[in-house]
Amino acid sequence: MARKGISREDPIVQVFFPCDIGTRLLEEFAAARPEDYTFLEPKDFNDLRSSAFAGIPEWDAFADHVQQCIRCGEV
Repeated sequence: MARKGISREDPIVQVFFPCDIGTRLLEEFAAARPEDYTFLEPKDFNDLRSSAFAGIPEWDAFADHVQQCIRCGEV
């Protein structure tokens, strides 16, 4: 399966500004769950654990990374 590329111009990336690893993990979520990714909204980044996507392995990997990364979310 082809991976969905996510660029810095992606509206979600513009809202959250993940680091390179965070972007890769978000790409993995998008590739594994393309339909879910289309429903991703900025509010889902407010509380990654309470997001509607919590429990999806690729989202949880992204959330775990973001909670530990000092670069994710920097402008």
